Amino acid sequence: MTESFGATLHSMVDEMKAAPEVMQPSKFWQDLNRRHAERTASAGIANFKRTLAKDYFTWMRVLPWDPQIRFLVGHLPLAASIRAAVGVVSPFKHRHIPLPEGFALNFLTRLVWQYAQQEYPEEIAALSEPSVGNPPEIRIGGRLVSQDLANSILEYKSIESAVTGTVCELGGGYGRTAFVIASLHPTVRYIMVDIPPALGVAQEYLCQLFPDRKHFRFRPFDNFETVREEFEASALAFLLPHQLALLPDSTVDLFINISSLHEMRLDQIEYYLSEIYRLVRPGGHFYLKAWKVSKIPFEEIVIRESDYPLERWDRVYRRSPKVQSSFFETLLRKPRI
Repeated sequence: MTESFGATLHSMVDEMKAAPEVMQPSKFWQDLNRRHAERTASAGIANFKRTLAKDYFTWMRVLPWDPQIRFLVGHLPLAASIRAAVGVVSPFKHRHIPLPEGFALNFLTRLVWQYAQQEYPEEIAALSEPSVGNPPEIRIGGRLVSQDLANSILEYKSIESAVTGTVCELGGGYGRTAFVIASLHPTVRYIMVDIPPALGVAQEYLCQLFPDRKHFRFRPFDNFETVREEFEASALAFLLPHQLALLPDSTVDLFINISSLHEMRLDQIEYYLSEIYRLVRPGGHFYLKAWKVSKIPFEEIVIRESDYPLERWDRVYRRSPKVQSSFFETLLRKPRI
């Protein structure tokens, strides 16, 4: 990671404080960000795939009867489940990860990787887990594997037909989905939108993985015209949530939200869905993946699948996704006017 990371993160935090209330992190994410700061202080930002990632989409706190494990065992040959079970203690200990979480991580990672390999062998063969971020040292056939890469490939295949032009992701964590799409579609412009520290980590991570592409790094701005030329020339752009409001209408061909809207209050969900609709071009798409029922800590709020106001969109599909059967996924198309 670059030496400027600390200064960049400080700038992001200061700018985020000035954002309207509706875009401020929920109490749930305020608590997570406090814990992220503690983990970063003790383990360093270079180890984010072992620390911060457990609050993004790397599952380490799962039990043998978890719905993901039930799905995978039911959709894989018995031999694959046996291989995963044998690999529970390999490696025996991951630095920065408690022992029980490490065993769960080993088992689920081996299951989901074998499932993604079974379903989409070409994409699994085409991509490798980047070493940046010090991912857990889990290997299959000598190859470094990860939940994040396997899950991102499964999600990519759900939206492959809609990936074109400009893609924007809200709440993309450190950039696992962005890595897959930017690797398989190198001509796409990818806009990452998140709160700090996730946005800072994603910027360092993706800029390091794609050094030859033009980057629009985070900076405060009040008028899009002052940055339009650089922004539109970039292949990777990094924005805080309130900066979405500065982008012109119909900027995006595909908008993605995976496992983050369900962690917000209803007023925040309604705000972001309104912005997403404004930003997506007529005929463009919105992909949403979220818990069917989400209970938000601290807020005493329950968000259900039926609570998302999506009536203005044309539905391409709505279904339970592969692996995370407690979620729903939907691909929506904005009507042409």
